Amino acid sequence: MRTIIFFLLLFSFFHCQAQETEYRNPMDGELILSGNFGEVRTNHFHSGLDIKTGGVEGKPIYAVADGFVSRLTIAGGGFGKAVYLEHPNGKTTVYGHLREFAPEIAAYVKDQQYAKESFEVDLTVPATKFPVKKGQLIAKSGNSGGSGGPHLHFEIRETIGQHPENPLNYGFKVKDDKRPELQKLFVYNHAKSGHVEGLIQDKGFAIQGAAGNYTLTAATPIKASGILSFGIAALDRFSSATNPCGIYGMKVKVNGTIIHEQKLDKVSFDQKRMVNCHTDYQKNKIDNLKVYRSYIAPGNKLGVYTTIENGGMVNVEKGKKYDVSIDVLDHAGNKSTLKFSIIGQEHSAAVLTPKEDITDLFYPLQENAFTNNSLRMNIPNGCLYDTLKFKYDLKPACKGCVSPVHSVGKLFDTPLDNYMTVSIEMNKLSEFKTSKALMVSFNKNGNPISEGGAAKWNWMTTKSRSFGDYSVMLDSMAPRLTPKNFKDQTSTAGLSRLEFTLSDNLAGVKTVTGTLNGKWVLLEQDPKNSLLYYTKDERFIKGQNTFRIKATDAVGNVKELNVTVQ
Repeated sequence: MRTIIFFLLLFSFFHCQAQETEYRNPMDGELILSGNFGEVRTNHFHSGLDIKTGGVEGKPIYAVADGFVSRLTIAGGGFGKAVYLEHPNGKTTVYGHLREFAPEIAAYVKDQQYAKESFEVDLTVPATKFPVKKGQLIAKSGNSGGSGGPHLHFEIRETIGQHPENPLNYGFKVKDDKRPELQKLFVYNHAKSGHVEGLIQDKGFAIQGAAGNYTLTAATPIKASGILSFGIAALDRFSSATNPCGIYGMKVKVNGTIIHEQKLDKVSFDQKRMVNCHTDYQKNKIDNLKVYRSYIAPGNKLGVYTTIENGGMVNVEKGKKYDVSIDVLDHAGNKSTLKFSIIGQEHSAAVLTPKEDITDLFYPLQENAFTNNSLRMNIPNGCLYDTLKFKYDLKPACKGCVSPVHSVGKLFDTPLDNYMTVSIEMNKLSEFKTSKALMVSFNKNGNPISEGGAAKWNWMTTKSRSFGDYSVMLDSMAPRLTPKNFKDQTSTAGLSRLEFTLSDNLAGVKTVTGTLNGKWVLLEQDPKNSLLYYTKDERFIKGQNTFRIKATDAVGNVKELNVTVQ
């Protein structure tokens, strides 16, 4: 018994020691952010801090605490080159969009790439391979992967489960004396017989304020009735940067009672797409406003809400007054508050109901489907967050399409949390043309975007998580692959790396393989810049060197390039 107690005390001591880990900054100098934790991004919450590097690459990146390298990844998208460190306190730190690893790590990764004959790798590293001390150089900053500019993406995760947490909860200091900026109020009606200033759905209200105190621009109370919820368009900025970031928390009170409270301390990856119901998706896409809502949709399973009363809604009754306050906070404790009143009253004129021509109502927490002679669509349970007023239209085939265009919902309908299946009947095609067929959707400018898919019995089927226009097109064009910074049959003296332009018109490049003098060679990929490159090493010999590169797109079109250089 004494032995058990001893080990329990010992475990408790080391556990407490681990919890008291003091992190250093992952970079030298002041931490200046271009993005913060929980910020609203396309179909996901931002899972860490984006730390500015002054618009340049090559800044030293350090381990924030003792630990070891547990994982190394390289990819053309996502985090690009990334290091994962595991720490004794049960946390994992992530460093993404790197230009290069520390030399000993870089040599290990390169050996693995050659062993696997693959540019993209995801390596689980033995705990004893690369132990690191706090402050040790692990990498240089860069712009690799899906990065939109040079910066360091930094995360803290729970090692078990890999759940991202807000790094600002762990002592990282970012100068912040600015209050959140409130931009506009939205009031939503959820009752058939209700209204907001005569509108049956939602209405926006201009606001004004200074020093964190906001009111409605119009001095009179809002006139409404029925079941209402609220949304506030807001953003936050840090002291040393002008770029907008996301808010940290929000509290909504009605007549002194909290009906909604949220704080962005932790968001699991399996819940990241719920950003599309946490905020107003349409207002984000159409008006570029991040509108944080008090309403909790039936399919919203986020764990960021500390208080929810009646789903974040309030029942406004005739003849009663409701005093509403919305507090918006940043992580430093700066707060801005909007106060306004609602008077419950029936609308004196007819409630303005927008004319809607809908095909069907789809409901959350159940399976939904739509089928006709040339389209089959199935939305499994767990995909929809809320009731969808589904609209279907059939349009003529576009230029290059081998099927009509099917409007499956509307472009700015809230996307799905998981995948629906969409099948479209094609015009009768030869076996060769069928092999070149793929499903496409169209962006707001009408340009096609590959959705992939597989053909069977003259039907093309794919999985998607977005609504909009869908059709089937053919892609018979091979990828474009050409030398960029040199020419065939020339000397490349003075060049440290040889660059190639690599792009595809529709299906997208699927695989790239290359040899140098008959042996597999590492070609690094930078898809966002349509770039492929080889960095000269001991494999590049004196005299003639021959590259043979093969690029294949997602429907099997092949481009081969042979070049000889010195």
